[in-house]
Amino acid sequence: MKKQFLFFAMIAGLFMACQSNTQGDAAKTGDAKETTKPTAAATKYAVDPAASVIEWEGYKPGKYGHKGTIKLIGGQITAKDGKPESGNFVLDMVSLANTDLEDPAKKAKLEGHLKSGDFFEVEKFPTAKFEMTGIAPPKEGVKGNHIITGNLTMKDITKSIEIPVSFKTGEGMIMFRTPEFTINRTEWGVNFNSGILGTVKDNLIADDVKLKIQLVAKEI
Repeated sequence: MKKQFLFFAMIAGLFMACQSNTQGDAAKTGDAKETTKPTAAATKYAVDPAASVIEWEGYKPGKYGHKGTIKLIGGQITAKDGKPESGNFVLDMVSLANTDLEDPAKKAKLEGHLKSGDFFEVEKFPTAKFEMTGIAPPKEGVKGNHIITGNLTMKDITKSIEIPVSFKTGEGMIMFRTPEFTINRTEWGVNFNSGILGTVKDNLIADDVKLKIQLVAKEI
């Protein structure tokens, strides 16, 4: 019971630490990098899909937006002396869901469109993956207690992204949470109604997608 209480207290603390950033800073992207390797003495943690989630938000400029979630399939984190050394997690793109529409028909229509070839083409690309390539202290003015760099592979396109993250270890667990940040969907070939295609203003969908990640892993 005590461990369970401490676990939820740590989650709550991590959540509050990341709430102050509401703007969604753009993640720095670049070419894929070599992934980090754990040392022999590193502790291994298995990602807990039931306690982990990715939140997303997309929108039409000046009009409205939609929010939702993507579940994780699994992954592994390694850490030494409480500091992550390497890690990866796999996104279940088939689980992509909307959370703001109450009408079941509208919700199903939006989810079906997002999973289609216009967007994430989940029948062909059912998963996406993040693999850690580096970790460093945050730069001045950046939220989070570290900056993590990693390769994000989506629709068979791999790009390096740099995002702020807060993490805590203890009670046989490691927890990550990011503030809200954005990625440009067109860098991963998701171009439907994008400005890069010359889409008319009334049909335009923002290229930037807001993301927020919560990841919980338990010691193996």
